[in-house]
Amino acid sequence: MSSAAATIQFLPYDPSLIVTGVSFRTLDVAGREFLARKAPEPEKLAQRLVQEGLVREAAVISTCNRFEIVSVGGEGGGIRAFFESLLESHAAQQDVLYQLQDQRAVRHVYRVSSSLDSMVLGEAQILGQIKQAYRRAVEAGSVGSHLHHLFQSAFNVAKRVRAHTDVSQHGVSVSYVAVRLAQQIFSDLSRATVLVIGSGEMAELSALHLCSHGCSRIVVANRTVEKAAELAERFGGAAVALGDVDRVIDQADIVIGSISIDRPVLTKLALRSRGRDKPLFLIDLGMPRNFAPDLAESDSVYLYNIDDLAGIAAENRALREAAAKEAELVIDYGLLQFERWRAKLAAQPEIVDLRAKVQAICSAEVARHLGMPANSTDISLERLSHAIAQKVAHELTQLMERERGIGAADDSAAPFLVLPDPKKDS
Repeated sequence: MSSAAATIQFLPYDPSLIVTGVSFRTLDVAGREFLARKAPEPEKLAQRLVQEGLVREAAVISTCNRFEIVSVGGEGGGIRAFFESLLESHAAQQDVLYQLQDQRAVRHVYRVSSSLDSMVLGEAQILGQIKQAYRRAVEAGSVGSHLHHLFQSAFNVAKRVRAHTDVSQHGVSVSYVAVRLAQQIFSDLSRATVLVIGSGEMAELSALHLCSHGCSRIVVANRTVEKAAELAERFGGAAVALGDVDRVIDQADIVIGSISIDRPVLTKLALRSRGRDKPLFLIDLGMPRNFAPDLAESDSVYLYNIDDLAGIAAENRALREAAAKEAELVIDYGLLQFERWRAKLAAQPEIVDLRAKVQAICSAEVARHLGMPANSTDISLERLSHAIAQKVAHELTQLMERERGIGAADDSAAPFLVLPDPKKDS
């Protein structure tokens, strides 16, 4: 992939910015659970790294899918050894631990924050988790100027990705697609009654998604009322026997079918007493199918089977992947601005020294031409020499920055060059 940042040669930086960690791509869930239990307060781990002198700055990102140390300064080998000591026996697994440095590390933090490295591409939860990790590290005192700037710019990049691409706009799971379809049919899901037939995992996930979007009335039907009651209890709902479906169907707005049965649970006959204008959304997750296919012929019935939902999810996944390519361009631009900031930071001592030398030369030359002592304290002389020095130093600084590819960024990049209050949400 082409990268705007890749066209510019930057100076080597000290201190280095390093990401060391594991994710769902490299370590199984048991290993990730082990790390989460071993470091239940990741901000204290970051604080320990700084206090022990292994790094100058640190923050730890700990989620169900990743455990990463983002650090500034120190040796990569030392951080790796520290991480391996945390992993213990899990470190013996091949290719478990990864380590990225400088530009690759910055890009990684941007991609993770923008949900381009998530198990579900475009999911929104990760940004909140990273913001929380950053806040806790700030409160622990393990974050300095480099990580302040890195995380604030990462939040800005993630915001731009969400605002200017469709990477988070299309559901990629069957249960999520079902909810989005329900939202198109019912303007207010909080008023909808959901009937769940069966107790399968897919039905439970769909019901959970519907509940999270406002549905509060849940009825569960199953062959055994005990199993139905067990699932209904999780949603604060009611339980009925499978034979009672015809009796409660008139009350339902959304029906999820996920039961193994050799004939349809719902037919047109079951809906004979139902009002024609009352919409009914049927989510058929059963195999064989739980709902008679001819139900879709009714104008007020919206019937989707597992293939319909999976097809929509697959289409959405392709749309997200296309949007992810656009998102990478946003990340390229953010990386370019961050590298410019780091290059300017690295050049500061040299710029300060240059300005001091220019000031000394101007003061001496002005004093010599005016026939005054070089160490004169005359106010007019100081003002004149300072004004000349400022103009000359400014031109020289701009020339030096242009030669090194770290010239002033345009106005649209301003958010990357400002350090906001770390206590505030970006």
